[in-house]
Amino acid sequence: MIISVYPPENSYQDRYVLIDQLRELGYTEDAFGKRTIEMTLPELQQITINLEYKKECAWRVE
Repeated sequence: MIISVYPPENSYQDRYVLIDQLRELGYTEDAFGKRTIEMTLPELQQITINLEYKKECAWRVE
């Protein structure tokens, strides 16, 4: 059985798209100082989800 050690083809592109989206929102590093460029795709996805949720909740309060 052959197992690939390389990430899926589009995951690099997806990472950089999320990094750019987060940069536009002003998010460049987490509370511990880890920069977005150093984060994995799942970390970036979770941060994006969290920020979108916070934005949605803030909109409902106003």
